[in-house]
Amino acid sequence: MIQFIERWAFRKSLEDPEFFRKYTRKRAYKMANGDPERVHEIALEKLVQHGDIVREIAPRFDFPNLHINLHGFNIMPFGTAAGLDKNGDALFPLSYLFGFLEPGTVVVDPRVGNQRPRVVVDEYSEEIYNAQGFPSKGLEYFVNKVSIHRKHRKTPLLISICGIPPEPEKLDVAYKDLEILCKILDPFADGFVWNPFSPNTAALTALRTPREFRTSAQLIKSIAGKEKLKLVKMGPYNQGRNADWLQLIAAWIEGGGDGIVAVNTYLVPKDNVPSKEWGYPSAGRSGKFLQIYRQRAIVDARANFPKSVIIATGGINSPDQAWQTLEAGADLLEGYTPYTFHGFGLLQRIAKGLEEKLKSSGFKSLEEYRSSRRKRD
Repeated sequence: MIQFIERWAFRKSLEDPEFFRKYTRKRAYKMANGDPERVHEIALEKLVQHGDIVREIAPRFDFPNLHINLHGFNIMPFGTAAGLDKNGDALFPLSYLFGFLEPGTVVVDPRVGNQRPRVVVDEYSEEIYNAQGFPSKGLEYFVNKVSIHRKHRKTPLLISICGIPPEPEKLDVAYKDLEILCKILDPFADGFVWNPFSPNTAALTALRTPREFRTSAQLIKSIAGKEKLKLVKMGPYNQGRNADWLQLIAAWIEGGGDGIVAVNTYLVPKDNVPSKEWGYPSAGRSGKFLQIYRQRAIVDARANFPKSVIIATGGINSPDQAWQTLEAGADLLEGYTPYTFHGFGLLQRIAKGLEEKLKSSGFKSLEEYRSSRRKRD
C-alpha cells in the first residue's frame, strides 16, 4: 500500500507543479532534515527508482510543433542545465522528459568540494545560494554512467566539462585535464560545454581571458571536430563590463567554438546570503534573480554573433519568460533552479504556454517562428 501511494504521488508530482510544491517538495525536505543537497539526491534517486513511470508518461512531455532543427538534431528545445545531474546518475529518466541534457560539470579527479552546509534556499524568492566548490564523483564514475545510458538512449548530450588549475599559475594542468576529458568523453558526447565560470572556484578566474578562451576552443575542436557543438558557459552579463564579456565570446568563436550557454550563477558576498550561519565569504545566486542578466546577455550575444548557437538558462520559470528569451535570440532553453521549486510539470506548463504564444502570433510551429526570426535578424 505504501509503495502504491508513493508511485501515485511520484506520477502526480511529475505533471502537477502545485502538487509538487505543496506536497512532494515538503515531504522530501522532511525526509532530508532540511538539507537542500540531500533533497536533490533523493529526487535523482526517485527518478531512477520509478523510471518505468517516467517512460510511461514521456509522450505527454513531447510537443511535436515545438521541435526545432539545430546542428543536425530535431529536438524539443528544453534541456537540463549543468548541475542538475552532475554525475550522470539520472540520465536515462531525464532523457524521457527533456529534448537534450547537459550533465556535469565533469572533472577528471573526484572532488569533495566545500564542507556542508553549502547550499541555502530562499523559498519566497525562489532562489538558491551555493558554495559547493565543484563537487564531483570524477571522470571514471561519469563514464560508467554515460556508457550505460548510450546503449539505450540517443538523446543529445552536451557534456559540461572543465579542467581546474590547482593554482592560477598552473594552467598547463587545466589544459591537460581538459584534453583528457575531451578524448575520453568524445565517443559519448554530441557536444561539449566548457565551464570556466563557476563562481565558487577562485582558480578558474585565470581561465577567463581571451587567450585562454581561444586556446580552449581550439583544443576542444581538435578532438571533437567540426560536427559536434562546442559551447562555453558564460557568467552573468553586467552593464559596464559588456565589452570584456563579448570579447571573451569573440575569442571563443575565433578558436572554433560554436556559441554559448548563458548565464551562470551570480557571485554575491556573504552578507547577501539569507543565512546567519553561512560559513563562506560568498555564494553563487541562481533563480529569478538571474532573469535580467540572462535576458541582457541573450540580446547582445545574438546582436554581436548572429550565427552562433545560444542556449539560455537562468530563471526561466514561466511561458512568458521562455517566450521572451526565444524572442531575444535563444535557440534552446535550459533549467535547473526553477524545477527544484516546481518540479518537471513546469516543463509541460512552459511548453503548453509556448504553443499558445505561437498560435496567437500566427505561427504553426516553433521552427517556423525561428525561421521568421532569423530573417528579421
